[in-house]
Amino acid sequence: MAVAATAGLAIVPALPASATVHEIVGQWCSGQDPLGPPGISGGSQADNFAKPLEASGFITGIVPFRDGFRIQFNYANPNAKVVGTGVFVVIGQVDGKPLYLELIQPDPSFPAFQRCPRLATG
Repeated sequence: MAVAATAGLAIVPALPASATVHEIVGQWCSGQDPLGPPGISGGSQADNFAKPLEASGFITGIVPFRDGFRIQFNYANPNAKVVGTGVFVVIGQVDGKPLYLELIQPDPSFPAFQRCPRLATG
């Protein structure tokens, strides 16, 4: 079921996961328009960007939530550079029930974000 549920995340294919994550960090810190490296903009052989997140342990599965299901994130994972906002959006369906995803924001305790001019709160 996790594969079917994360298929809804197949919006953005990725090359190596580490490059994609670093590009996202770079995008948040740059203050520029969204970056479009190959890992984010498409053209890779990857099935979807959720596979590296599952493999790293950041996505831990699909759990019952409200009137449907939620993709569960492990924010304590050392690879996580984000925190949840407590805001949930529906991104698809599983067995005819809504599939929720929690919106994220940069983790202010992550050292790169503490030194990021765009995100630093002085």
